[in-house]
Amino acid sequence: MKKLFLLICCVFGLSLLALSQQSARVVNAYSQNENIIVEYDLDVNAEYVELFVSVDGGSTWRGPMSRVSGDTRDVPAGMNHRIEWRVLEEYGTDLFESDQVRFKLNLKLLEKWRKETFVTANVAGSVATQYSFGFSIGQVKHFGWFVSVMSNGSLAGFNYDGDCDGDGFIDGGYLPYYTGKVSKMRLSLMGGAMMRVIDPLCVRVGLGYGNRTLLWETEDGRMFRNKPYSSAGLDLSAGLQLHLQGFVFSAEAVTTRFQTMEVKIGFGYAF
Repeated sequence: MKKLFLLICCVFGLSLLALSQQSARVVNAYSQNENIIVEYDLDVNAEYVELFVSVDGGSTWRGPMSRVSGDTRDVPAGMNHRIEWRVLEEYGTDLFESDQVRFKLNLKLLEKWRKETFVTANVAGSVATQYSFGFSIGQVKHFGWFVSVMSNGSLAGFNYDGDCDGDGFIDGGYLPYYTGKVSKMRLSLMGGAMMRVIDPLCVRVGLGYGNRTLLWETEDGRMFRNKPYSSAGLDLSAGLQLHLQGFVFSAEAVTTRFQTMEVKIGFGYAF
């Protein structure tokens, strides 16, 4: 105990150290109930604050100290923060028989943006009057990812009897009789990357597989794919996503092989 009091007697003569760039400043230290109280000011928000001690004028450091309490987690920028160090539980007091004792703080800063996981319900439409519905899930902090599934509920585009041109002519220039019944398929399976550019706004780009098919039915029950209005292969997307108080809004343009174009919008929640 006597040695602990020797430390406290010289504490006001110490050259109390801080981190580089003056983000944290130790301003005082004193004894209280056989513990040491270290008071400090903070210029930035910190996820945690660690206390280190040197007994050789700062040449070497011990820490971080584990027997601490007070302002050590989720500390906002400001003055008059304090850490209580239960020194007798951690080190023998003979470490402090010198006026070479120094304290310093180590910070982990709060991230500018927190990690958010999101889910959105989506709807997409094109000038060909073809709609699809689906969802997106993903996660973003500074950078992130997403996956998206869209469909109109039909798989007709995987099973048809042949192709026709925009006027209905099939191979050989033959024009069959059509019933007027059409079938449409839209499928998009996509994954992509995101980047937050400002606090509420992210940009997103994606790629995957897409299938957009328009089928015409003939009187004999066959289905022909109208090639000018059909495309299958690489899906690409680019757009924006907005995060506001837990709600998520997205809008993006989607193309299949650069032959068709649609607009997809989404609404959901981030947590």
